[in-house]
Amino acid sequence: MTPFLSASILVYSINAIILSFLAFIYARTAFRTRASYPISLFVFSILLLIHSAGTAAIYYTMASYFGDDPQPFMLVMGFAEMSGILLLLRITL
Repeated sequence: MTPFLSASILVYSINAIILSFLAFIYARTAFRTRASYPISLFVFSILLLIHSAGTAAIYYTMASYFGDDPQPFMLVMGFAEMSGILLLLRITL
């Protein structure tokens, strides 16, 4: 496994942890306020959580199938997703 692929797995795993925290915040807000907007944010964060966790798992299990050329781009996409999630976390808190 190359360093780029290992870093991509780490980035998507961190994304999944951050999204779990966001889902918890949105669920708590939805139960306290009974508003529909936090429920939609909760669903959104759960879907992104499934995507990030699934991406990390696929990258780990199928590492031998990836060539060396796309791996830097996979890492860049992970960082782009992380920046968006961190911005959403900053706005939420």
